[in-house]
Amino acid sequence: MVSLKKVSTLIIISALISSCASINSLMQSGDEETASSEVKDISVNKRLQISIPIPDDAKYLTDKTIIFGEGERFTGVLYLIHEKSADDVVEFYRVSMRDDGWSEISIVRSDFILLNFDKEDRFATIKVNRRMFESSSSEITIGPKTDTTINRSINIQQDNSSLDPFSIE
Repeated sequence: MVSLKKVSTLIIISALISSCASINSLMQSGDEETASSEVKDISVNKRLQISIPIPDDAKYLTDKTIIFGEGERFTGVLYLIHEKSADDVVEFYRVSMRDDGWSEISIVRSDFILLNFDKEDRFATIKVNRRMFESSSSEITIGPKTDTTINRSINIQQDNSSLDPFSIE
């Protein structure tokens, strides 16, 4: 009788441990964006380098983040992970970017949320993705605006009649 209890206890413990391992691997495979990248905190120096509002809880993925320049000349892609829901992160960006002098151009809501901003001679595109357990991620792309970009976005006709989208002007 005692050995039967020991055997059944061992079987139950083994089943629980293997089910926890299965759930953990399932959660990690569903989170493919962070699987190959190291997640790091954003220091005060890094926040100053990129000079745009970033939620307090944000961490960045090292393999997906590319930064050129600093301050108002920052250009690149910043990939962030948040402990907040996508809706909370979107609201943070809409308010904070406006307060920082950016103008919201558009917002598109789908499986993800896409925000577009501009400020003087720069643009910012922020894509916010929903993740498991009310967390989210965001991909921020910031770069300089050019006359060509502005003219094409508002459909101003160019002097040359080239219709090739791959031609360099």
